[in-house]
Amino acid sequence: MKKFLNRHKKDDEENASVSSANNRKSVSSVGSNSSIKEIEMFGDINQNDANLNLNPSISNQNAPSVFTKDSATINKSIFSSSKTMSTKQSSYFSKRSMDKSTKKQPEYGQRLQILDIQEELSNKSPQDTMRDKILQLSNDLSFIMNQYNNSNVNLTSAVINTFECLKKFNTFVDDLKDVNSDSDDFWSFDTYNNASLRKIMKIYLNFYDNLLQDDVYIKLKLLLVRNFNDFAKTLDSNNSKRFSVTNPTNIIKPQNFAIGCNDRKSLPNEDVLINIMNKMASSSIKIKEQNGSFIAPIVRGISKNLNILCLYFGYPNPTDYHLKLTQTLHDLYDDIHVVVVKNHIDLAAAQVQQNMNTTLNNPTPPISGIQKFKLPFRVPTDVTKPPMALSISIENASRTSGTMGGYIYPMIDTEKQPHLESYASSKFAISCGHVCLNNTDDQTEYPHVSSPSSVLISLYKKALTQQYEKLSQSNQTPMMEAKVAYGSVLNQVDKMFPLKKVKLSGKDKEHHEIRNLPVHRFGQIIWGERTLMSIENSSEKKLSDLAIIKVNKNLNCEQNFLGDDIAFNEFDPALMFDNLYVRKVIDLRRENELDTDIDEDLSDTNKLGGLPVFKYGSTTKFTQGNLNGIKLVYWLDGAIHSSEFIINSIDNNTAFAAGGDSGSWILSKLEDCNSVAENKGLGVLGMLHSYDGEFRQFGLFTPMCEILERLEQVTKIKWGVVGVAEKDDSKLPNEVDSDHYDSEIESVSSLSDESVLENPPVE
Repeated sequence: MKKFLNRHKKDDEENASVSSANNRKSVSSVGSNSSIKEIEMFGDINQNDANLNLNPSISNQNAPSVFTKDSATINKSIFSSSKTMSTKQSSYFSKRSMDKSTKKQPEYGQRLQILDIQEELSNKSPQDTMRDKILQLSNDLSFIMNQYNNSNVNLTSAVINTFECLKKFNTFVDDLKDVNSDSDDFWSFDTYNNASLRKIMKIYLNFYDNLLQDDVYIKLKLLLVRNFNDFAKTLDSNNSKRFSVTNPTNIIKPQNFAIGCNDRKSLPNEDVLINIMNKMASSSIKIKEQNGSFIAPIVRGISKNLNILCLYFGYPNPTDYHLKLTQTLHDLYDDIHVVVVKNHIDLAAAQVQQNMNTTLNNPTPPISGIQKFKLPFRVPTDVTKPPMALSISIENASRTSGTMGGYIYPMIDTEKQPHLESYASSKFAISCGHVCLNNTDDQTEYPHVSSPSSVLISLYKKALTQQYEKLSQSNQTPMMEAKVAYGSVLNQVDKMFPLKKVKLSGKDKEHHEIRNLPVHRFGQIIWGERTLMSIENSSEKKLSDLAIIKVNKNLNCEQNFLGDDIAFNEFDPALMFDNLYVRKVIDLRRENELDTDIDEDLSDTNKLGGLPVFKYGSTTKFTQGNLNGIKLVYWLDGAIHSSEFIINSIDNNTAFAAGGDSGSWILSKLEDCNSVAENKGLGVLGMLHSYDGEFRQFGLFTPMCEILERLEQVTKIKWGVVGVAEKDDSKLPNEVDSDHYDSEIESVSSLSDESVLENPPVE
């Protein structure tokens, strides 16, 4: 405007002054709701100027107004928040209407009028409106990420722009709720029904997991989390379903979930992850990687219905090479997240010497009456009826301890093989091979087993003795009373676990040691292995990590019972009565691994993905989780392994598994299985053998169906789980001759040296 005014001479001071004053008046009126007469920008219009006679609607000031009913009542405009007009001459007037004799600036005609037109949202439902806004937000955030990837903005600016977009979205939703407050229409969006929302979740997780790892970004990271939580709350207009978390006011950080956790619904590209895992597991390429490294296909997000697929890479020591390698995968799919963390797979056998002193929480036990104390390991109420999930070790073990999962038995037809009747009544316990087998050269005798674990008993008594000797050095009265109390506890330990002579095999020669052991010897190892097995019709291999224990005939093991020494209903109110007994084996074999006689309603792992499960281990006790719908792969001892696994439940604040839990059975209530909802009792999925050592959130296990198949392959006899009804007696391998059965049973009960040496055990 100033440049335009400077072109004219200043001989007409009065007109210039009037024009300037009216210009200032116009600027101060922008944004107000005043009428047209109150926003006079110029002087009186020359009514005799024929050059403006271009449009009848603006040629005469007295002409009727062109404002419509809508433009006078609607407050919003696609151009401006108030009625405006042109401040420049038309092109025709600027060229032809100049007075050539006086060269004076002609006066303007009537101002232009812009109609205030409402945005066309009246024909759209709130659901469609929200869908469009989520798509727009997805495009905006993608643009921000592209700017950052192209180095057009720095990381801080990208994050700030991101949560500014989230704030703008939240404001829009608040306005939409006000407009539709009386409407019955509502919206509900999650990552399972909206592709744009999956893209938004991936961008958010990329910021949180990969880009904002340094401590310098901690405040920026917190702001991003808060704004994303606020955004997540707007995705469901139904208050009863909003943001499916326990407390919507809490700030929820990204978490790991099992594939299938959202009522076993599927996400797009799950088949892609299945193919990746299968190809890696069956690969014959030699891979040199850090021992314990793994890739876990999971879902990651902030709730069970707001998550996306994720490839979770764990390395004991992540390097730049790993980060660059995974970055190439990150850009392949818009809805698959990739994260690299410091983590590793480790065997779930305990090295318990360092932690036993922590069991002495009260250095001065009470003195009054007979000393009562609680052992730091599980002891059955009736020692002649041992329940499932007791701690276990071989009697001469010095450091390795695990868990006895449960009981199995050989299926023998006593009518056709009467000479095997004694074996038909025998019971066998099962645990992991790396818990119960040792590396000694002496294989002439197979080790006897102690349950509760002899390692835990010895270490606990050692800790008590150290405390007793420490108190003995003081002559003060309180210390002397504490000494008497500890002495009483030591006497009770010796009474519960009498002293016995145990043969130890050293490198030089044999020697014996006096140890506290249970009154009744639990049993003896008859067979075990820890090796990779080939799968028929596949290049994939599976881990066989088993130890079979023939249980002492004086012990009653007729049921797989969780036990009455622990109030399991405190963990889960449903774990009472029949739900304390194992009644079914849940088959987890994949479709291409199934036989024709497998129970179809329990044979598809994908249908069971997200199934709630639990286990009771001697270290972490009762923990819960969900079955993951796809296997993971890991590198251990120079080979590629694949394994089914459990992901810790978000409702469980403790670790799912730790050292000492090896051998625990993975169990599920049958009422949680859709196909057998009418049944009561427990189903066994498999046996735990490993876990992730850093976060202890993943529990790796071998399916029970594979364990029973391996035993049948070794003994040529079908095996079953105690308490599980046989499916069909006619399917027993009765065609095999009796002599063959007799020789196979003998091979299991006595185990030749060659069979153990062929698959060297690992402690």
